Amino acid sequence: MSVTPAQLSLGGLALAAAVLVFTLVRWWRGGREAPSAAAITGGLLIGLLSALCSGGLLGWAARRTVTSVTNPLGNAVSGKDSSWLLPQTAPSGMSPGGAVATTALLAVLVFVWRCCDNYLRARIAAGALVGSAAGLIGAVSGLAALTLIPAVNRLGDQIVAALPFQ
Repeated sequence: MSVTPAQLSLGGLALAAAVLVFTLVRWWRGGREAPSAAAITGGLLIGLLSALCSGGLLGWAARRTVTSVTNPLGNAVSGKDSSWLLPQTAPSGMSPGGAVATTALLAVLVFVWRCCDNYLRARIAAGALVGSAAGLIGAVSGLAALTLIPAVNRLGDQIVAALPFQ
């Protein structure tokens, strides 16, 4: 499945930043509990990795979230001048193995989602929204391409190598 490139608008960036700040302030005031921090981090990670997928259902979902939710809401709140688009990001270099690892991480997050309460589900969703937007910011995607993507690619390659039908 080919994915058309999506770009984050200034309003979308403002909305993602506001959601991140709001979520982190609630976490800080709520006693800085480890499960809540893990939920926020898991959501951020899967949102970022989904945005860095060059194709497939995860890449499509992340880009659809940004173009259908984050950008329009952010532009509506920030005003019509905030619809200016940030530069498009370069490909992240995620390999097919990295996509397998991202899908496995998504499966783990879905299992965690099913096991937690609405408070933690909201933290996961907020993290995923912010992560999918952050993955379309050039500096964030570039940093992830240098640090996170090689680790995800290695993990995915190990998963693929462990499969019995090769």
